[in-house]
Amino acid sequence: MAMRVLVLAAAFVLAGAPALGQPAEVILLRHGDKDRQRGDYNLSPRGFRRAINLGRLLPACFGPIQRIGSYRLAVASEKNARSYQTAVPLAVATGLNIKMFTDSADGTPYDGAELLQAGWAQGKTVVLFWEHRRMPALAMALGWDGMGAIGKDDFDGLYRLRYTPGNFLPDVSVSRESELFQQACFVNATSPLPAVPLP
Repeated sequence: MAMRVLVLAAAFVLAGAPALGQPAEVILLRHGDKDRQRGDYNLSPRGFRRAINLGRLLPACFGPIQRIGSYRLAVASEKNARSYQTAVPLAVATGLNIKMFTDSADGTPYDGAELLQAGWAQGKTVVLFWEHRRMPALAMALGWDGMGAIGKDDFDGLYRLRYTPGNFLPDVSVSRESELFQQACFVNATSPLPAVPLP
C-alpha cells in the first residue's frame, strides 16, 4: 500500500505537478440518508437533518474546517446530488466554497492521490463528502487501505485521516456520528446553523 501511494505521488512529480503539499487532516464522510421509496436523487428529510447537524458538529468538535470537497454532481443525469447537498450546510456555516471533484465517478483514486499534493489543501483540514461505493478507493489513494465496503444503509461513519509532514500514511480514527452527536462539543456548540432534531 505504501508503495502504491508513493508511486502515485512520484507520477505527479514526473508529470511536472507542483511540489507535494499534503493536507494536515482529511475527514471522510458519506453523504446523508436517502429514502429508497422515492425515485429522486436528493437527501431524505432525515438525511437533510444529518447534513445540518454535521454542519454544526464538524467545526465545533474538530476545529476550524478550511476546505470542503464533494463527489461530483452529474448535471446531465441529475444523479449524485446527495454528496453536494450534504456539504452545503457546512459550507454555509463556515463560509467556504465547495470544491467539486468532477471526474470522481471514474477517477476517485486519482482524486485522492491528487489531494496529497494539492496546493489548495496544503496543511489544511479538509472535509470530503463522497459516494459510499467509492469511499474505500478514495481512502486507499489517501494512504489508508483499511476501509472496508460501506453498507448501503450505513450513513453514520466518520473517518479521520491525520498526516505528519512527509508521511503519506495517515493516522486513522473511525467514529460514529450518532456517538459524536452526544458529545459536549456538539451539544454546547455555537453555530450560525439552526438546531434541528438529530437524524
